[in-house]
Amino acid sequence: MEETGAAVQARKFCEATALFERAFAPDSAQPSPFDLFAAAMSAAQCPAKQPLAWRWLGQLSRRRPLPMQSRDLDNIASDPGLASLRADETAWARWLTAMRGAVAEQAVAEQARRARWLTETQARALALPSSADRKRGRVAPAPAGFALYFSQVPGDTVRVPYLVRVPAGYDPVRPAPMVVFLHGGVVSTPQFLHADPNVTTQEPVFAAASANALVVYPFGRMSFGWVEQPEAFAQVLRIVTAVRARYRTDPARTTLVGMSNGGSAALWFAAQLAAPFSRFVAFAPAPKLLLAQSNYGPLGKTKPVLMVSAQDDDVYAYAAVRAGYDAHRPGRPNWVFQTVPKGGHSFMYGPDGQALLRQALRSAAAKPGKR
Repeated sequence: MEETGAAVQARKFCEATALFERAFAPDSAQPSPFDLFAAAMSAAQCPAKQPLAWRWLGQLSRRRPLPMQSRDLDNIASDPGLASLRADETAWARWLTAMRGAVAEQAVAEQARRARWLTETQARALALPSSADRKRGRVAPAPAGFALYFSQVPGDTVRVPYLVRVPAGYDPVRPAPMVVFLHGGVVSTPQFLHADPNVTTQEPVFAAASANALVVYPFGRMSFGWVEQPEAFAQVLRIVTAVRARYRTDPARTTLVGMSNGGSAALWFAAQLAAPFSRFVAFAPAPKLLLAQSNYGPLGKTKPVLMVSAQDDDVYAYAAVRAGYDAHRPGRPNWVFQTVPKGGHSFMYGPDGQALLRQALRSAAAKPGKR
C-alpha cells in the first residue's frame, strides 16, 4: 500500500493497480473504502484493468458504513479519473444509483440512531433535587449509562449540552470520583456535537477513566468554547455544581482533564484559587495560559498538575511549551511535565492514547512525591 502512493503520483496507473491487487490479495474484505476507491481510480486509467475497476467499485457500494455523503458522490461523478468508466453509460448509471441509494439509506439510519441517542440519554437525566433534599444531603439513584443535560447560560439563549457517564454499580450513598473532560477543537467546531453518539467511542476518556468514576463531558463550539470566552469557563463551573447537586461525588477525587484547547483550559483552571478540582491533567496544551492571564497563581503548588506533550506537536511547538513550563516551574513542586516522543498534536487519539490517558489519570491522583 505504501508503494501504490508513489506509483499513483508518478501516474503509473497500471503499476499501481497491480500493487493494489497484491495488497488486497490476502483478504478482499480488508481494504478500506478509501483504498477501494483509490484502487478503482487506478484501474480505470489502465485500459486492460477496467473490469477490475468495476469490481472494486461494486465492493465499495456494498460497504457499511459508507464514509460518504451526497456531495462526495457529486465529486466522484465528475472526477476525470473515472472518465473511462462513465463511457459505459448503462453500467455507470447503475453503479451511481446503487451508491446514491446506499448513501440515502445510511443517512436515514443515522438520523434514527441519533434520535434514539437523544431520547435515551435525556431519559436518564435526573431532576435537580428539591431544596429540602439538598439540605438533608439526599441524592436520588441514577441508572448506569450516559445522561444528557443542558446548562442554561445566565442572561443568554445558549444552553450548553453535557454528558454524564454514570458507572455500573453507582451508589448514591457512596461518593464517586469524578472526571471532567474538556475536548479540543472548539475553534473549528461550528455547533455543539451532543447529537452524535460516536463521541462515547471516539473519546478515550470514557474507557480510560476508572470504572467507578462519573465522567462529565461538556460540549464546546467556536462561539462558546474554552479559549478566550470567559462565559464558557464560568459555565464549566456551573456544570460541575449541577452534577454535584444530582450525584454523590467526592470533592477530593475530582479531576479536570483537557485536550488541546481543553488542555489549555485545564491549566487555566489550575491557576484559579477557587477552582473546584483536586487535580488537573492537560494534554497538548498551549505554551501560555488563556484569557491573557500571566499570573500562574496556585498552579502546581499544592494540587497535582500533569502536563503531557508530544515532541513532534505541529500545533503547539514542543520547544515553546517546554520553555513556558521551565520558566514558571520553580516553586511549583506538584506541576509535572511528561513528554512523548511522537504522535503529533493529536497523540491522545493514537494507538497508545487510551493507555497514556489512563496512566495520566493515575499519576494525577497520586500524592505529591509519589509520582
